[in-house]
Amino acid sequence: MALASLCLLLSTLSISPERSQFRRYDTIVLSCAPPHASSTGWTVKRNTSKHFNQKCQYGWGTPRESSCKIDTAYPSDTGVYWCENDHGECSNVVNVTVTESPVIMESPPYGVTEGDSVTLRCSYKEEHQGSSTSNFNANFYKDGELIGKEEEGRMVLTSISQSSEGFYSCEHPSKGKVSTKSWLAVKEKVHPTSMAATPTSSPSSSPTSSPTLMFHPMMICSALLFILYSIPSICCVYKYRKWAKVRADVKALAVHRNKLQEVDLKDVNVYLHKTLPPPRLHLC
Repeated sequence: MALASLCLLLSTLSISPERSQFRRYDTIVLSCAPPHASSTGWTVKRNTSKHFNQKCQYGWGTPRESSCKIDTAYPSDTGVYWCENDHGECSNVVNVTVTESPVIMESPPYGVTEGDSVTLRCSYKEEHQGSSTSNFNANFYKDGELIGKEEEGRMVLTSISQSSEGFYSCEHPSKGKVSTKSWLAVKEKVHPTSMAATPTSSPSSSPTSSPTLMFHPMMICSALLFILYSIPSICCVYKYRKWAKVRADVKALAVHRNKLQEVDLKDVNVYLHKTLPPPRLHLC
């Protein structure tokens, strides 16, 4: 998504089952976790191939308080999902893929952090079967290239790095079925900054240091967005005032010139009337 609009990330969208790929007729539950219990009005929205910025509604989902339940998923439900409230605040986005293939690859829907380990599971299930299985040798691919063949349908990626990011898929060799590709996002690991401790007066005394001022990333993001929106507005106001001032000066100058012309004409008429004698009449 791009997302439907720029918004402040204040909520978290979770999905159950916790994966990004689903089979047709699966049940999917998407829930919004607001920043605090008193925060209400959160709605699950989505972008699909046919709909943009669509709220959870009856027909494809069951809207609930800060959640949405898709009882029977179809390929048309494939898309990007997120939470949003009436104040323009939103959550992270989750990619959902619904496929008719009996093979899906179960991978983390929220991405992973550098240095972590992640397990990719290749799952097989026909529509008439009650449960899925991974008890087979599966081929795993990254960006279309074979990266390994693993027993029990599982591949563990250790020490994740930025180079691990990409599209992953798996294959059931004996069935000849391949899963849809899933994007594995890798987030940069944030190293906490060391904070100096304030010494106390004595080992037995209780800490008396004042709380440290912490700047939340969302606060910084909000400030940057405010600055980005304010600068063009200030420039427009400045240019408008400058243009209005020039226009007023030109108008005033024109009025002044007209008055001077009127005064000059009056002076000329008075001068001619005083200096020139009236015309004489000559009798023939």
